[in-house]
Formats: sequence, structure tokens, C-alpha cells
Amino acid sequence: MTRRDTKKFEVRRLQLTGGSTYIVSLPKRWVLDHGLAAKDQVRVEWRPSGNLRIIPESSSIIRRREVDIHLDNLPDNLSIDHLIAAYLAGANIIRIHRKNGFDTKDRKLFRRFISIGRGIEIVNETDRMLEIESLVNAGSLPIISSLNRMYLLIRRVLSDILESFVSKDPSYLEDIEDRENEVDALRLLVERQIGEILESAYLEDSAGINRWEAAELGNLVRTMERIGDHVYALGQLAKDSEKANSIDINELPFSLIPSWLEAFKALNSNIKRPNLNQIHDAKNQLRNDMAVLSEFEENLWTETDTVHALYLHRCSESIRRLCAYVNDMAEINLNIHTHKHSSMVIRV
Repeated sequence: MTRRDTKKFEVRRLQLTGGSTYIVSLPKRWVLDHGLAAKDQVRVEWRPSGNLRIIPESSSIIRRREVDIHLDNLPDNLSIDHLIAAYLAGANIIRIHRKNGFDTKDRKLFRRFISIGRGIEIVNETDRMLEIESLVNAGSLPIISSLNRMYLLIRRVLSDILESFVSKDPSYLEDIEDRENEVDALRLLVERQIGEILESAYLEDSAGINRWEAAELGNLVRTMERIGDHVYALGQLAKDSEKANSIDINELPFSLIPSWLEAFKALNSNIKRPNLNQIHDAKNQLRNDMAVLSEFEENLWTETDTVHALYLHRCSESIRRLCAYVNDMAEINLNIHTHKHSSMVIRV
């Protein structure tokens, strides 16, 4: 169905009927756009803000978002960004076009996109057009489960990094890039889900997450992805065997990682059921750890072995940023807790 470029509202007057009932008529254009007719049912919801939301219960109209991407009009190095943007926009169909046909480089781009997008497949293909369809119902995938999967991946990678420092065995680091890519793919999936929840009342209901909370979970998943980035950066530093061989994980900055892991675990468990005491304890511990790391980095300026000092500084910076991002998680959890326990007061 072609979307009409019309204004999104009309002003209607309340009418009193029967002496005790107020009614308001629905715009004819809205009724037709949703495939409704006389005697069809609509659901009227009273939102926490006091607004009413009218939802067609028996609409015969099926809507889907479609995006067309013309590779000839894009810089080669930004094509993947446009594909990801279409995915995050909630596109059900993504059509990719190339005037003179796709080459090997294009095929590699498509494989990369399919690998980082969850639930998408190529459903139609010609020499000059490729069609990708999303086969996943966003409302059927629990966002909290995806966040927990990200948490487990990040924790496992960091554990392997520490083991590589202890054992001097680089084999623990062989697949950290694959796991980093999986964290990124989960972030894209959750952001797509959140975008669809913000647009659809049905998905908001089926996911059991209101729009305000969905926006905060969007902040949370981006924070989790940045945590993954810094764990990956630490893994890349660990691959430098010559410098990594001199590391003792029982000394600063690595000796603070167990404290960070404890806070990370506590705050991840608090996403679904916030516990204020645990959030407060985690925030205080993280602030103390960041202060210790900042002082440690300052003292590295006096080291005579500049190469070793620079290596330690880069490691410490990544660990300090891990603390900062988990501290952000604590603030997001506080936001969600406060919103859930707030009350809407009506004043006339």
C-alpha cells in the first residue's frame, strides 16, 4: 500500500450523547487507511500520560517498510553503512541495485551484511538487483535475553584474555574477533527491535516494554557494545606476545578486573529487576577503581622503560573505560527503576 503524504492529525469536537456518554468521530481517511468499516472493533487504551490510543483490532491492511539502495550513487566504503541503516530502520525488504550488475566486491559486501544482520536472507536475485528480507518478528525476541547474551560473550572474552596473559598461550585469543562481531550483531538486532517498538503499539504490548523504557534499553545496548569494543582492544594488546609476557594480572591495572567483573555481573542482573543497594555499591566501587587507575596512569610518567609504560597505560585506559561504561549501566538502571516507581499525578 502506498503511503500518503498527509497530516497526522485532525481536531474533532467531543459530543454528548444520551446525556451521559461522550463520543468523538474518527477521521474517515484513518478508517479507510486501516481497512476498517462500520461495526469493526477498535481498541482504546488509556496511556500513563493521560492520552488515549486507538488501535484497529481487525485491520486487513498489511504494512511493511521497504528501502531501495542504489550502489552506483554511494561511495564504496560507505555501502555497508547504508545497508545497516536500512536494517536499523526496520526495513522488511531491502532492494540493492547496480546498473551494470554486481561484481565480486559487491558479493563480498552482501555476505558481510548477511553475517551481521540477524534474521535476514536473500529472497530474490537478478544480475542487477538483489532483494533481502527480514524473516524475524521483533516482538518474538526478548530484548533482555539478547542483552544477557552480549554480557556472557563479553565476560567470556575477557576471561580468555586474562588466561592468555597467565598461560602465555595466544590460542585463547584466536576467535575474539568473531565474538566481537557477534556482540555487534546483537547490538544491531536490539536497536532494530527498539525502533520497531517505538513505532508499533502491537510490538510495545507484545514485548512488554513501554516506549520510555525501550529508549533507555537502547542506551544500554550501545553502552554494552562499547564495553565489548574495549574488551576487544584489550585482547588486541594481549596478542603482542613480546610485551604481554611481562604482565602480571595480580598487579595494577589488571588486578582491578575482578572488581569490575563483579560490578558488571551485578548490574547486568539488575536490568530486569533493579536492586538499589546493588546499584549503589557497584557505582561506588567503580568510581573508586577509576580513581585508582587514573593515579596509576599518572605515575607511569616516571617509568624509565617507556615502551613498557606505554603498553601498561593503554591497558589501563581500556580497563578504566570499562569501569566508566559499566558506571553508565548503573545510571541507566537507576533511570529505569525511578521511572517504574514514579506516579502520574493529575491536577486540574
